[in-house]
Amino acid sequence: MRVVLALSVLAGALTAGIATAQQPAAAAAPAQSQGEYPGLETGKMWTFDVPPLEYWARRYNFRPSPDWLDHARLAALRQPGCTASFVSSDGLVMTNHHCARACIDAVTKPGEDLLTNGFYAPTRADERSCGPRMYVDQLLSITDVTDSVSAAVPATLPPNRASDVRDSVIGALERSCGAVSPDLHCQVVTMYRGGQYKLYRFRRFTDVRLVFAPEDSIAFFGGDPDNFTYPRYDVDMSFYRVYVGGEPAHTEFFRFAATGPRDSDLVFVVGNPGSTYRLQTMAQLEYTRDITWPATLAAYNRLLAAYDSAGRTSPQRAADYRNTIFGIQNSIKAVTGYQSGLLDPNLMNRKRSWEADFKGRVNADPNLRRLYGNAWDNITAIRRQMAAIDTRHRYYSFNGYGSRLLSYAGLLARDVAEAAKPDTARLPLFRDRARGRLDTTLTAGEPIDTVLEIRLLTQYFGAMAADLPENDPVRRAALGGRSPEQAARAMVQQSQILTGEQRHALLARGPARINASHDPFLELARVIEPLERDLTRQWTDLANQEGQNNERIARALLAVFGNTVAPDATFSLRISDGQILSYPYNGTEAPPFTTFYGMFDRYYSFGQAAPWSLPARWLAHRDSLTLSTPLDAVSTNDIIGGNSGSPVINRDGDIVGLIFDGNIEMLPNAYLFTEARGRSVWVDARGIVEALRHVYGASALADELTRGR
Repeated sequence: MRVVLALSVLAGALTAGIATAQQPAAAAAPAQSQGEYPGLETGKMWTFDVPPLEYWARRYNFRPSPDWLDHARLAALRQPGCTASFVSSDGLVMTNHHCARACIDAVTKPGEDLLTNGFYAPTRADERSCGPRMYVDQLLSITDVTDSVSAAVPATLPPNRASDVRDSVIGALERSCGAVSPDLHCQVVTMYRGGQYKLYRFRRFTDVRLVFAPEDSIAFFGGDPDNFTYPRYDVDMSFYRVYVGGEPAHTEFFRFAATGPRDSDLVFVVGNPGSTYRLQTMAQLEYTRDITWPATLAAYNRLLAAYDSAGRTSPQRAADYRNTIFGIQNSIKAVTGYQSGLLDPNLMNRKRSWEADFKGRVNADPNLRRLYGNAWDNITAIRRQMAAIDTRHRYYSFNGYGSRLLSYAGLLARDVAEAAKPDTARLPLFRDRARGRLDTTLTAGEPIDTVLEIRLLTQYFGAMAADLPENDPVRRAALGGRSPEQAARAMVQQSQILTGEQRHALLARGPARINASHDPFLELARVIEPLERDLTRQWTDLANQEGQNNERIARALLAVFGNTVAPDATFSLRISDGQILSYPYNGTEAPPFTTFYGMFDRYYSFGQAAPWSLPARWLAHRDSLTLSTPLDAVSTNDIIGGNSGSPVINRDGDIVGLIFDGNIEMLPNAYLFTEARGRSVWVDARGIVEALRHVYGASALADELTRGR
């Protein structure tokens, strides 16, 4: 989705989980909408150590073996921000084009435009390294470490201290796990918002090379207008190859299915969903609806205006900011979809009813009521306090919509404040031993684009003028009676920290010289710094108190329902069941599959204009395609951002598709899951092979995908 990866394997922990998995609890049955399967309010993002075997058997007459689950887990991968999967015995990896954009940019040579024109390495010698920042992680095992974490955090500890102790224990567990081997990466994943802690042990592959990427216009066919919609006609795919010791990796992999799926077939999505909020209380969701999302959308729209305006000043800037604009547009559409759910009275009433039923079960048990009964009221009170400081919390900061000058000024101003403390009491970046790192942070990076800086600050100051009262100290210091544009332009033009050399010299001269500087950004930062520090302390205190109550509710949930309810998404590997199903939309029915016929129809229907234009290669090879081949499809699997690049597999564990999006109706599922109209959207495996063979001349790659099936 576009908004924001022979060693030992699972043994005892996984086997125990399989043996005890149960049917999802029919929680809050009175709140069910007509046609909804009972007990799925918290969704279907199941963990591999506790698969819902009885539920799958009851609903689909399907009970996978431990080997089936091991295979699915080991063939799936996590990469930064996305999911991927091994799809051949020689380390071939499949993911989305939009997940590979950073790699595509990294391998592009001077004079090339691989995003526009695509890339194919016909031989392994032609494959290009994605660079040191690219990696993929394979999940080897899951261990429940809840007892270890909980034992180290007594209930009597105050919230702030408890958070620090918990983080320390988690860090120690991760370091101990990762010390076993250099290619191991370990992460303690918080489940059920603190009800459980699981140690995820990964094998990390760092030699990743690009094999194939189509043109951006075909991967994102329909552009932003079609994003989060269906029917779709995207070929959103890319392929890497993973190497170990200079040779292709040989590990578990998904085969491409010999036959394609049909309407109503059971399919599974194996991936790393990013974040959902289904276990949040009503008070938390109402806060998000009334405060967080409106402010976020306003900020995104201002950011988009700044980057769009800067991009129009030169072709080079337009190219430089293309990916950023793409991301902002995607985020606006995603947040709008999320907010639509919170504005939907039917969904909110279902959530309210579910919460009331859950609380009722807790309060009906004297022991549970004593332990957890007041947690909901506590969170409501905390959110009221957060609302009182939210606006200042957003502007008493050094973010400035991404202004680098304000960020640098904030570091310098904080250095002055920290210098007055003993070295051991300072924030880590400002200690004596970290001076070199601070200097690098201040001086590294590309030269500052002053055109963009002025536009970002103009938008930021405009928002500040709209949201803060005239007598606010930060607003007064920033604007000084000027318009937002006048203030932004004057500050950038008068700044004395524009270059790395200037910032290095100022840092080297020490706190006194920094404090005496009349640079306008430093003058503003000196006003913000103590206010930001105080507000951050208040906000952190409230967040820690809320976290403690979140954990109490999580423990209540597990006490009432056990593991029969799925945990919220945490960008950790999950498996989600679903069926290929049409759904009502726009007064008609959305088809379960689209075809290449539809792609070309959309191209001609929009007069061959962007974003529905087709690359020349596709027009030249139209007659080579079997146009009735399924291209994209929809299913009721439970996904969210982070699932991009997830394999869609059938009962045999073979790939039938590649997740790349969800429809707009799916986005409110972030808060309460429903199958009525929300759908996962994916590229059909048959369309992938058809395009590789008959458009790209990549038969060798298609053969590797279909070998042995």
